[in-house]
Amino acid sequence: MGSVLTPEQMPDAVIATLNKLNKGKWIGEMTDLQEHVGFNQICKKKKEKQKSGRGITLRYVMDQNHSAQHVGLFNTIDYARDDTMVEGTVPWTYTDGHMIYDEREPAMNAGPEEIVDLVSMERSRMLTSMVELSESDVWGIPSSESDNDTPFGAEYWITKAATLGFNGVNPTGFSSGRAGISSTTYARHKNFTGAYTDVSDTTDTGLVYQMEMAADKTRWVAPSPEPGMGRKGYSRGVFCNWETKYALKNVAKDNNDSLGFDLSTQEPVFRGAKIQYVPYFDSKADKPLYMIDFNHFYATFLRDWFMKNIKVNRLPNQPHCFAVICSMVWNICCDDLRRQAVFYEA
Repeated sequence: MGSVLTPEQMPDAVIATLNKLNKGKWIGEMTDLQEHVGFNQICKKKKEKQKSGRGITLRYVMDQNHSAQHVGLFNTIDYARDDTMVEGTVPWTYTDGHMIYDEREPAMNAGPEEIVDLVSMERSRMLTSMVELSESDVWGIPSSESDNDTPFGAEYWITKAATLGFNGVNPTGFSSGRAGISSTTYARHKNFTGAYTDVSDTTDTGLVYQMEMAADKTRWVAPSPEPGMGRKGYSRGVFCNWETKYALKNVAKDNNDSLGFDLSTQEPVFRGAKIQYVPYFDSKADKPLYMIDFNHFYATFLRDWFMKNIKVNRLPNQPHCFAVICSMVWNICCDDLRRQAVFYEA
């Protein structure tokens, strides 16, 4: 006969099995999204960690000193210096999910192996909820400038405008700008954007034409050494809904591989970057396409606070119940707007 767990032993047993569940197989149909691309790419694969601090600081030098000049012999120089460094602040946001169980449930009275089925299901439901919310956070925007709870997603950092070029200014309703730095005050502090009418590459309203322009114009090379704020070694990504991806795939075929169609995988690529289908975008009427440089667009987590499991021994108002909380302390950063692009259908 298997050993019986006491109520005091249950929380530790649950925590101990959270990462070792391999019994009680089942299929989940808990979400309408085929894949959570934003969470997997931004939060999971390409995340950063910060040891401490009340938030994340981004620093920009907004202008050169304009001191260079052509001079003659014995010239005089008027020395001057102004302050061009600007700091932006990205606050921490806090995301919690939870699972709960009752010590009296029959499946939890016969030992740790019987616990597995229940905990596996409840843990998956909790994590799915966390991932689903985070997916909308990655691509979304806080409801207003006073919303301190929602992370800064792609719609916040990479803004849309109809005129092709570096015209991605402050998000609507955020007069102080992104991370407190206004594109009205600093004219270079903008992302690339444009509105397309079709996916062609022959006119300036064609999506491929705009992508080609963005790919060239968002590749900045510093004329002198600078430490930068971003990372190195990460690729670029192209993200859109299924309809746009399919249309680009057909452009690649029709143009005889000029877009970089990869026959080995049957996936369209653009300048080496796979064009990825984002199910979350299927609900967006304007069919956005994002070109993201992951060296400069990433989620930052307070150290040890990515999907952290926290044990709660016993719920005060439910004396027979125990809970496990999954928690994240994080936000999304873009430390170089000029390397990012977004397009939408007009």
